[in-house]
Amino acid sequence: MRSHDGVVENWELLTEDEAIEAAIEKHSKDPTTSVAYCALEVSGNGDDPEYRFWYDLFLRLSKEDHVGWA
Repeated sequence: MRSHDGVVENWELLTEDEAIEAAIEKHSKDPTTSVAYCALEVSGNGDDPEYRFWYDLFLRLSKEDHVGWA
């Protein structure tokens, strides 16, 4: 169990758009990469709600970026 408040403070209160903005502020990368870094900072335990939040947001963003098979 982690002893800190999370990668981004009060992450559980943020909308997806607010979380993306907070991730970009923290990591200064494009939205998908910044959110991925946030997911990596969490333990990686699939049962961890914060990990699921960042990972699921990363998956949503990465699907939006995908433009076919080319």
